[in-house]
Amino acid sequence: MNKSKPFQFVLCAFVFSTIGFLFSCEKSSTIEPKSNPNTPPFITSVALFPERPNNKSDLNLSVTSKDLDGDPVTYRYQWLKNDEEIRSENRNFLKSVSFNKHDQIRVRVTPSDGKADGPPFLSSSVVILNGPPEVQEAWIEPRRATAGDDLRAHAKGFDPDGDFVYYSYRWEKNGEVLPEEKKPVLEKGRFKKGDSISVVVIPDDRETEGSPKRSEPIVISNSPPIILSSPPDTLERTVYKYQVEANDPDQDPVTFALKSAPKGMRVDRDTGLIHWEVGKEDRGTYPIEIEAADKEGGRSVQRFTLIIDFK
Repeated sequence: MNKSKPFQFVLCAFVFSTIGFLFSCEKSSTIEPKSNPNTPPFITSVALFPERPNNKSDLNLSVTSKDLDGDPVTYRYQWLKNDEEIRSENRNFLKSVSFNKHDQIRVRVTPSDGKADGPPFLSSSVVILNGPPEVQEAWIEPRRATAGDDLRAHAKGFDPDGDFVYYSYRWEKNGEVLPEEKKPVLEKGRFKKGDSISVVVIPDDRETEGSPKRSEPIVISNSPPIILSSPPDTLERTVYKYQVEANDPDQDPVTFALKSAPKGMRVDRDTGLIHWEVGKEDRGTYPIEIEAADKEGGRSVQRFTLIIDFK
């Protein structure tokens, strides 16, 4: 505000004398103008947001103030946690690393117009709420699965408040939810070769559910045939017969082959019947290896030792 310059009264007198006339002037005392005193600013409101923070939320604030002289206003900040000052925190925001669940946070704001401080204003407190748990990674094992495997869901997660994390599961097959499947294991029989399987894992700390996490899908691979039968250890007179029985979990047709066998032993490729006409000259010990295969290249092998002796 501009101040007026002081001004002076000048008193002048005329004096007549015999020698003529004399003119004189005398200055009066200086009179200072009145100046208006400065009025400190004051705060009308302080709001913290978000209104429902957790310990991953940075706190910010908005301040409303007035200065009756129209001077610009600056602020000083003092953050309080559970009514104790958080030292070295004097900015207009508070990082989430400064508090934990259930802490009460408020801020004291002091305004200034550069000439004087206004009265401090203490905000209402906000309470730090429970932070939701998170799933960082979800996956299915075995990663290369067949229709004969049970699938198991795995998850890696954490809770920002240190709470124990529980998990629930939602299995999906070819993009569709299997509503009855909510356990960490999806048992064999619920999928087949070529199906795409994924699992959604939902974390829960018994206060708040976290965001779901979907695993990468796995595609059910071809299953090799399984040989179910056991070889006989006796001859029917002079003939060795063995009906090999195999099952393919994918219902693919199975073919049979002898990979190791004595001379003269044969197997029917389609039925799996082994036939061998045995003579006395065939006395001895023979390693036998039978292979069952499907059209996708899946194979299984049965090995045993056959002893031929005549009494």
